[in-house]
Amino acid sequence: MVESHNTGRFTKKRRAVLGGLLFLFLLIALFVVCFYISPTSVLKFFLNINIGDAGLLLDIPCASPCVFGIQAGETQLDQVHPILKANGISNCFTEPNVSWILVSCGMGRFNVQANAQTKIVNSISFHPNTSISVGEIIKKYGEPNFMSVSRDKLLEGSVIQIYLYWDSKRMSVVLPKIDGEIYAIEKATEIEGASFSDEELYQDSSEIEFGPAYKLWNGYGTYQP
Repeated sequence: MVESHNTGRFTKKRRAVLGGLLFLFLLIALFVVCFYISPTSVLKFFLNINIGDAGLLLDIPCASPCVFGIQAGETQLDQVHPILKANGISNCFTEPNVSWILVSCGMGRFNVQANAQTKIVNSISFHPNTSISVGEIIKKYGEPNFMSVSRDKLLEGSVIQIYLYWDSKRMSVVLPKIDGEIYAIEKATEIEGASFSDEELYQDSSEIEFGPAYKLWNGYGTYQP
């Protein structure tokens, strides 16, 4: 009786182990298939981070041009990783270059660039997780000082992209690329990302030569290069 009871328990354990291994094998197989079909999507799923609006509207944890306690032209490079960690931002890697050092988090969702010589942050750029409209940005920061309109000609047609600039914050806001020859900006138009730069990198409206590429903001409406 004892031997039969022990044999039954061993059989149940073996089945449980085999079931677990089979489940693990299926998960690995599913991961491999998904990675083969779309490696970028898989990496984004595992490395993605949630930065909310990065303080762009809510001023949390600090008001622009400060972002998560980091400010272009002031924050030292060796302070960046501790600050990001304190704010729950992970999945970051550092990419050195001759003139700059980049700290990129969440597959490029949040980026901090520093001057390679001074080791001081000179640029912060990010793509918010939350939806933010041009109308909300203008309500908070006022009308932009100027804008840039670029057009890329492709075999299938043209693609237009617009950047809006605020001198007082040394801030730029990028709008999504669209197909066509004309870009219609409305209050409800959603932004794609934003960036803050130091005095050396940012060109304000007094340094810009206006023309096809750079234009003064003329309110909501249509723009083209």
